[in-house]
Amino acid sequence: MSSNYPERSLQVRLLERHQQRGATLVVALVVVLLVVMLATRLGGTYLVLFRTVENQTAVQQARVYLRGAEVVAKEALLRDLQADSEVDSMLEFWAQPLAIPLPEGILSACLVDLQSRLNLNDLGTGAGENNGEYSPAQKRFIRLLQALDLEEPLDSLAAVALAHAVFDWRDTDYAPRYPGGAEELEYLRQTPPYRPANQAFASVTELNLIKGMTPELVVALTPHLSVWGNGNINLNTLDAALTASAATGAEAPQPMLLRTLNNPDSLQPLTPEAAALLAQARSAQGGVLRNLDMFANGPLAAQQWELEGVGFTTEYFLLTADMQVQARHYQLQSVLRRVLDAVGVPQLTVLSRHYGSAVFTMDDYCAAALP
Repeated sequence: MSSNYPERSLQVRLLERHQQRGATLVVALVVVLLVVMLATRLGGTYLVLFRTVENQTAVQQARVYLRGAEVVAKEALLRDLQADSEVDSMLEFWAQPLAIPLPEGILSACLVDLQSRLNLNDLGTGAGENNGEYSPAQKRFIRLLQALDLEEPLDSLAAVALAHAVFDWRDTDYAPRYPGGAEELEYLRQTPPYRPANQAFASVTELNLIKGMTPELVVALTPHLSVWGNGNINLNTLDAALTASAATGAEAPQPMLLRTLNNPDSLQPLTPEAAALLAQARSAQGGVLRNLDMFANGPLAAQQWELEGVGFTTEYFLLTADMQVQARHYQLQSVLRRVLDAVGVPQLTVLSRHYGSAVFTMDDYCAAALP
């Protein structure tokens, strides 16, 4: 037994040595794993931080360009007012879209005449009580509802009922109009319950809350409505796409807002053919009207016209700007008000400014502008 002792002792020592090497290898692997995990964590954190800084830099840079577009729009509007304060039309410099290639991307912008749309905040004024009398703005809205391109167009009775609900949302009383009107009790029955605004519209999107409105109706109405204005619509820019098509020779779209200018005793819209004749008469004047003479002379004199609240100049404009950087879009919408002050000096005020990212396409706003 004594002769085998050294051999067993050697085996034990070799086994212990192998165990120590195995433990060392495990420790080494654990250390490597921890280092890899830490490096991955730090690398991910750094990448997130890098992307955050990069995005913030891109946003700030894009906003600088977008604000630059706003400055250009202001300058264009002020120069236009200095050149001619008696008329605004789609043939003027401010109406031309802007597209500038830049090292970082493409900057696009255009100005929309907000007084080429019907102002929702004109609808709660004037008559429009239960005796069936309506203000000119209210009659134009009722006609617009019937002129909309819907799968099932509204007839005059349905249009009046829906218009009454809109008028009740805007007015300050609590008496529902008949038929179709809705006041507080109607909306408190909804789930969840809410109350009508009974004040000025803050956004066209409020239409979604009004009794009888459907998503299809809101989508069809939105391009023709605004919440900004001075009580007048600009006859030169109504259905602006018609002016653009006449200047370029493109196929003319169907008139929409021109159809709301009908006989004051009628709640029916003009027929598309009659509205097209009205657009042609405007084009015959070079697309720029300074008075209402064409309604008193020539073929348009054969009928009476609802011309109260119709003018030829604009105070309120919507700037829409888009800065495209690779596949990303940074956007700005600003409402601008342009007036002459008491001593005749042009003044321009930014009434609202909203930044976004790929919220809209430029064609939604600029398709009517001349190329």
